Amino acid sequence: MIRNLARVLKLLVPLVIAYFVGKVIHANWEQVRTAEWQFSPLHLIGSFVLCSGWFLFRPLGWNVILNRFGRDVPYGAVYRVYRQSELSRYVPGAVWQFVSRIYLIKRWHVTASACMAATIVDLVLATLACLIPASWTLLDAFPGMQGYHQALLIGFPVASVAVVHPTIFNAWAGFLANRLRQPWTPLQIRWPMLLGIWLMYVVGWVMLCAGVAMFARGILSLGSVGPMLLGSSYAVAWLIGTLTMIAPAGMGVREGAMGLMLSRFMAEGPAFTLAVGVRFWVLLVELCWVGLGALFPQPEPPETPDGEAEGA
Repeated sequence: MIRNLARVLKLLVPLVIAYFVGKVIHANWEQVRTAEWQFSPLHLIGSFVLCSGWFLFRPLGWNVILNRFGRDVPYGAVYRVYRQSELSRYVPGAVWQFVSRIYLIKRWHVTASACMAATIVDLVLATLACLIPASWTLLDAFPGMQGYHQALLIGFPVASVAVVHPTIFNAWAGFLANRLRQPWTPLQIRWPMLLGIWLMYVVGWVMLCAGVAMFARGILSLGSVGPMLLGSSYAVAWLIGTLTMIAPAGMGVREGAMGLMLSRFMAEGPAFTLAVGVRFWVLLVELCWVGLGALFPQPEPPETPDGEAEGA
């Protein structure tokens, strides 16, 4: 019964939040209609270029982590697997993104335990990197937070760093793999290399936030609303959507959070409409890179012991 209730909530919550967002836009339609919408191709091109860094850096970071489990998978293969599996996060249910990645990477003889372990490290590093641009908004709101919210905000990065530290990570991940009777190869990576991947993700996040701000400037005259506020609001909304793990890809949750934050500095109607527009724009950029990835040369997987290439 609990599992069935969880499935219903995963479908119902995004719909409720989407209804809330749509209702706010409908109720403030006059604000939306009279807002100074515009179309600036140069801003949109610049936004596409900046947002693209995020979709190229994540597969590269995952590739480095995955290969530290004793694998040798080229970036071209990892890129396709990563980008295609990421689209699965729009399917209701929190597991499809990981199931699809395990299925797509298995032709390279990567075990499920190695794939999941590398994915966990990648996600934790990406979330920690997101805190850097999000801090612009979070630090401003910190004094007004409840005590337990402040403790959570301070404790989360500390706990995350401890989780992905190679020594601690190999201890708990190896224990789980043994309990689940899965083959396990320890993560052979030094802390400075993890720090380097995190810094690459920070650069990717800064570029993504700048791209979101440039997109907003390309479609709407925002007056005194600065790019730092726009980018940081998107980062905080991404964190909220990721950590709630209720809606597929944070749909509805992310737009509602970003719309609420932007409505402090601009009219509600345009704020929520802009938040929805950012979702579609970032998804469009992602789909473009998924399509472009299909043009990359596809390396052949290594042969199996019997001399035949293993199929997908």
